[in-house]
Amino acid sequence: MASKLVTLFLLLLFFLPLKSHSSTPQTWIKAGYYYSGSETVISDINSELYTHLICAFAYINSSTYHLSINSSTEQRFSTFTDTVKQKNPSTTTLLSIWVGRDYSVTFFSMTNQSSYRNSFIQSSIRTARLYGFHGLDLLFWGCAKQKL
Repeated sequence: MASKLVTLFLLLLFFLPLKSHSSTPQTWIKAGYYYSGSETVISDINSELYTHLICAFAYINSSTYHLSINSSTEQRFSTFTDTVKQKNPSTTTLLSIWVGRDYSVTFFSMTNQSSYRNSFIQSSIRTARLYGFHGLDLLFWGCAKQKL
């Protein structure tokens, strides 16, 4: 049951921003990932090519279950949305949360405990709003199979 609630919450966070804000309907979503640890300057992204740009990665803190961003890339997160919107004001930006092999145990612990889920959800919303993102993206990569 808990996993269904988390899944529903994350789907809502992703699909709510998909509502088009322009007068012409968009039939295709053109999404791109930007890795915050790369050497590419955010202003070099041609955001006119995308409907959605995803900035990667935030992580789940294993002791607090809050979303955390590495201090070495925090500046990029704080300017991402404003920078890409200079070229394309209708671009939707998403904050990507990494749940790779090293973080999968933390993620599954969080989903199995209601207070941890609440911490994660509240922290995710707060962090996305703080940095001006329109929604969240959850990226699973190479996770160990665990029963929810």
